[in-house]
Amino acid sequence: MNLREIGLQMMLQYRSRPGRIHRRLRRRGFRHKARTPQVGVVRAAAVQLEFHLCETADEYVDLIYERVRRAVAEGAELIAFPEDTASLIVGIIPGIGPLLRTLTVEEALKQVGDGVQVADLFRILGRATRRIYETTFRTLAIGFGVHIAAGSAMLPAADARMLNVGYVFTPEGDILRQAKCHLLPMEVDWGLAPGEDLEVYDTSVGRIGLPVCMDATYFETFRILRLQGAEIVLVPIADAEYPYNRWKALRGIWPRVQESQVFGVQAALVGNVLGMRLTGNAGIYAPLAMTPNGDGILAISSEPEGETIVVADMDIAALQSYRQENPLDLNPALYEHYFPRVYSGFWRGGAS
Repeated sequence: MNLREIGLQMMLQYRSRPGRIHRRLRRRGFRHKARTPQVGVVRAAAVQLEFHLCETADEYVDLIYERVRRAVAEGAELIAFPEDTASLIVGIIPGIGPLLRTLTVEEALKQVGDGVQVADLFRILGRATRRIYETTFRTLAIGFGVHIAAGSAMLPAADARMLNVGYVFTPEGDILRQAKCHLLPMEVDWGLAPGEDLEVYDTSVGRIGLPVCMDATYFETFRILRLQGAEIVLVPIADAEYPYNRWKALRGIWPRVQESQVFGVQAALVGNVLGMRLTGNAGIYAPLAMTPNGDGILAISSEPEGETIVVADMDIAALQSYRQENPLDLNPALYEHYFPRVYSGFWRGGAS
């Protein structure tokens, strides 16, 4: 690391002071929506977020706060944000905002120097991103008393690999993480590395898994999570698909929910993002027989572009009954034979 990078990191750390973020959020206040809870029922909100390049930590904090406040006003106990929600913070690097508004991220980096990858940009931003992102969402989850799936952030791991990491923040202050396991070729070119395990976490709203975007393209991902006892699967997406194609979109969360008998919550990043046009529907899904219209959809955004928040109730007790009445025809002996590392205790939690 050269002196210029050291100086930039020191400046970014100063701009990302956690104390300043805490004070700003406390001034905004945490007003809860009074709602009569139902035993075994969780109200979820999925955010369809329009990308906005934030040039200060305050701007980012205010943007996230407002979306959480709106979801809480609808009575949400579980709020999901899209993939790359942390990428809005990239604008805090001095001078990069004007470049990214007119150029792709690759073109902008060529102005910085030859051979600079996207991962290098987020590595420099790493400490500041982590402080702003984690402090903001953790404070909001505790303050409003809700679970927040905060989408994902590109961050350096302890071994210096750059990962795209999904997050959930709990009202108790816990931070749950899941690295994206299936990367797009573009992400490999950027210098990202894939995650190597899948986790299911016990929370007060249910047992949750949080695969990231492309992970939901493969049925094995949800099957593994179901075998580990997942009831709710949260999928943050940022899909560079324009114009929107609903048939291509079907490769993701909808069939996975039907195959695995889980609730699915999908949050989407939309708009012009670092030279790409993103589209996607925020939605909340369930097995066909558990939805009013028999289509597997509890709630979905009306358009694949623009901002919105969709809300629906997920009845965990009813899901458990549905599973007992409609058992899946799984073959764990086959999975363990062909994929011993995957299906036999490869994760810290192990498969059940």
